[in-house]
Amino acid sequence: MRLRVLAAAGAVLAGSLGAGLPVNDAGASPQWRLVRLARYPGAVDLVERSPSDRFVYVVSRTGTVHRMSLTGKRIDQVLDIRSLTTAEGERGLLGLAFRRHGPAWEAFVNYTDADGDTVIARWDVRNDGTFVRQPARRPSVIMRIDQPYANHNGGAVETGPDNMLYVATGDGGSAGDPERRALDTGSLLGKVLRIDPLHVTDGDGDDYRIPAGNPYASPARPEIWSIGLRNPWRFTFDDSGNMWVADVGQNKWEEASFAPAKGRHAGGRGTNFGWSAWEGSRRYNNDQPSTGVLMPFLEYDHDGGRCSISGGAVTTLRNLPGRAGRYIYGDYCAGVVVAVRTDGRRVISSETVGKGLGNVTAVTATSRAVYVLSISGDVRRIQFG
Repeated sequence: MRLRVLAAAGAVLAGSLGAGLPVNDAGASPQWRLVRLARYPGAVDLVERSPSDRFVYVVSRTGTVHRMSLTGKRIDQVLDIRSLTTAEGERGLLGLAFRRHGPAWEAFVNYTDADGDTVIARWDVRNDGTFVRQPARRPSVIMRIDQPYANHNGGAVETGPDNMLYVATGDGGSAGDPERRALDTGSLLGKVLRIDPLHVTDGDGDDYRIPAGNPYASPARPEIWSIGLRNPWRFTFDDSGNMWVADVGQNKWEEASFAPAKGRHAGGRGTNFGWSAWEGSRRYNNDQPSTGVLMPFLEYDHDGGRCSISGGAVTTLRNLPGRAGRYIYGDYCAGVVVAVRTDGRRVISSETVGKGLGNVTAVTATSRAVYVLSISGDVRRIQFG
């Protein structure tokens, strides 16, 4: 298994194992540049629908989605669900994904409703990138998940290399996984889920199929793809189908993990990321099973004002020439962005991309660029050289 991990990571990181650059403590290394493009208050996600588009979508926690040109010009607002959510704490509009449905496009959003529960809803999308208004102006709810506490709602939603929808959920909240949900395969919390949404405009919360290949069956929840997560705010698939997950830690350790694709399956199938038996590589809840865990390749403590990992983008020759094969992440409290090279099991080297960036909410990549977002609304493009 370890050889397969190394081979998969090597496919992503080949040719990028040179020495790291010196760090300029006043900010980014002189060869790193962060170009401010726009400001969307509450920015938490930035998504590309298709590499052929000349625009991207910026998601605001407040409940709006805007289209932005590649140079940062605001084009239009395509979605407004501010009446359906509350942007407070870890709640609000949290994620967006697109997928093809035959010749057409559809969009999926992850948000918390007025009761604080997780909702996955869909919209039809026109070829020009605008959203089709739903009948009676109500969202088509594909999935609804009860949330017992106000925090740890996850937020990421991604279309996988298999065109299935992947949803990251937190462990339900409070602290320390009090009801031990993260490793409980009877609960949808603390997981990555894999579903095939129905193409409906009137969904009521149970409008999806279970795709072939999911690793769990009754009495476990068959939606489950991966287990053992605390608050996976952001995860991503690279071009080889490997999964990269940044999981927000408890009191001491932030972490990121690499789960390689296996055969025809995307990364993460049946993977146990360890929480709450482990926080990073340290034992946490001793009453939880400790074996069969994928350990993180990256972990860091809360020294220097760090508190919460904001993952994470995998760089390529096209989206960041000169620094391909890196995993770039930020920290929400410290306002720092870091690029690391890894073999999938450990960090080989790291370098600071930028400092003083405020509350970093996400580092995200499209086919053309890598971006840093902050809760104040700043959208910055990362450049090198």
